[in-house]
Amino acid sequence: MYLKISEEALAKLAPYDTEDTVFVLDLDDGVGKYSKMGVCSLDTSFRLLVLNKEQERSDYEESIKSDAGEIYIKEYSKIYMAEEMTLAVDPRLQVLKLESPSGTLDNNVPIVDLRSAADQ
Repeated sequence: MYLKISEEALAKLAPYDTEDTVFVLDLDDGVGKYSKMGVCSLDTSFRLLVLNKEQERSDYEESIKSDAGEIYIKEYSKIYMAEEMTLAVDPRLQVLKLESPSGTLDNNVPIVDLRSAADQ
């Protein structure tokens, strides 16, 4: 499984990317420490979480390769993903969108920086 990240999306991630950063592609389904609510519809909702390496991420036991390095995921979220996916910037709305060859998985993937939560 591979996540291609466009140049524009990499530019949006650059301010968050340090040597201590871990990226998590979170299926926001209400499961896990960082998920506050699940989606009560037929839509899938992903978020790109920004964590420090020392922050707990046991809910994200799998990882996928990407242009930004290793990205952690919930193992069961793979059922929504394809072998090749793309994280790109919507040119009109300037938000991240997650796509596969069969279509759009999520047309608004927010970046959620949870690194300050580690200090609390």
